[in-house]
Amino acid sequence: MEKKVLDGLEPKIVWNIFEDITRIPRPSKKEGKIRQWVKEWAKEHGVPVKEDDVGNILLIGKAAPGCEGYPTLALQAHMDMVCQKTPETKIDFESDPLKIKIVDDRVTAEGTSLGADNGIGMAYGMAAMISKGLKHGPLEVVLTVDEETGLTGAFGMEPGFFSGKYLLNVDSEALGEITISSAGGGGTQYTLPVTREKREDRKAIRLAISGLASGHSGVDIHLPRLNAIKVALAGLLELKSMDLLISRFDGGSVGNAIPKEAECDFLVPTDKKDEAIKILEKWRTLTEEQRNEPNMKIVVSEIDEIEAYTREQSEGICDLLSKVPHGPISWSKQIEGLVQTSNNLAIVKSGEDKFEVTLSSRSSVNKELEEFRNKLKLIGEEHGAEVEQGAGYPGWQADPRSPFIALAKSSYESILKREVALKAIHAGLECGLFSKLDPELQICSIGPDIKNPHTPDEVVNIKSVRIVWNTICRIMENMSTLG
Repeated sequence: MEKKVLDGLEPKIVWNIFEDITRIPRPSKKEGKIRQWVKEWAKEHGVPVKEDDVGNILLIGKAAPGCEGYPTLALQAHMDMVCQKTPETKIDFESDPLKIKIVDDRVTAEGTSLGADNGIGMAYGMAAMISKGLKHGPLEVVLTVDEETGLTGAFGMEPGFFSGKYLLNVDSEALGEITISSAGGGGTQYTLPVTREKREDRKAIRLAISGLASGHSGVDIHLPRLNAIKVALAGLLELKSMDLLISRFDGGSVGNAIPKEAECDFLVPTDKKDEAIKILEKWRTLTEEQRNEPNMKIVVSEIDEIEAYTREQSEGICDLLSKVPHGPISWSKQIEGLVQTSNNLAIVKSGEDKFEVTLSSRSSVNKELEEFRNKLKLIGEEHGAEVEQGAGYPGWQADPRSPFIALAKSSYESILKREVALKAIHAGLECGLFSKLDPELQICSIGPDIKNPHTPDEVVNIKSVRIVWNTICRIMENMSTLG
């Protein structure tokens, strides 16, 4: 049997399951293989399984001897992952395993996102189901599909799919914190009709942006990180007097990651080519000097291309992208330093007859989210775009006086040996939708230290995984106090 990369790490049962998970493809909306693997794993270990029409899976565990009277605890995680890679990495996320490795005190992957968000959460729940000697009452492990790109699983779950009145979400990413509130959100899609025409009287230039830090479009949106699409647009706007025509503009890859790369091909009048390159090179030097993006690379090059969108369409695209805001829109008045509402200009994609723009908006205030998305709709319509806005998901406002949160906090502190903070985050969790399923449900969320989620730099701290596992075990043991 092939030796596992993480075989020497503790808790062994958690790391072994997590490594198995990294070998199973699980892009958002394509969780068929991981769902099948979970069901086969459950059968192998004699764990009863329930599945709904959406694809969510429920694992059902009996109480340990003497703990039958404990209230049921539901552990919840999602099966999908954000699939990001470096330009040089060759991988098919729908068929290839991740190449994981240990670097110092962290686990990471070679050239791709790691999927600790939320593979570690899955591993915690599955390990709790089969670990010997744990003192716990009835357990349920709720595994959802498509959390990352639409919360499809949580949206589609019917009331009664799980029975527990206490839910511990294990999709947080900071040791020593318990999440008790999260943002709601919703996407916006613009589709602009375009036509391409030959312009042999012009020369083509390519502007390529790469190497940006990127990050999670919720928890990292307030950091001084650039958006590759906005950077490329800034370069184009340096040439606004040159009557440029866009041939292709592509950037970003997923809605919940800040774009780290973008590339734009455009045509300028032949007699303006050298001047355009000179202007862009001067702009490149100034832009690359920004300290917050030390790995940013901007390349300006001549290419062979004679087709482009019309002048009106090119101007419309630039104006639309200029009008769409990126980053924090407002800040919480109750919690210092917490973004209240934000927008991520996530993806631009060129086609032969259409130009598409994908936006991802978040807010901890549902009314403000609705109002902001209405503004985005108007911006799109003013530029002649077809606008599609799917159903948003609600923010989650937990009750800090909840007995379950108090139990989780005391349990966590007994393991960590220091005070644990109750936190609100500017990221979406499924907890808001679960609370709508059952208003009596008490919820909180914990997780290990995961840095740079949704990027090829994603890492999970090894020691923190053990601490959170011990905390989960202590919470399970203390559930008797809620009976």
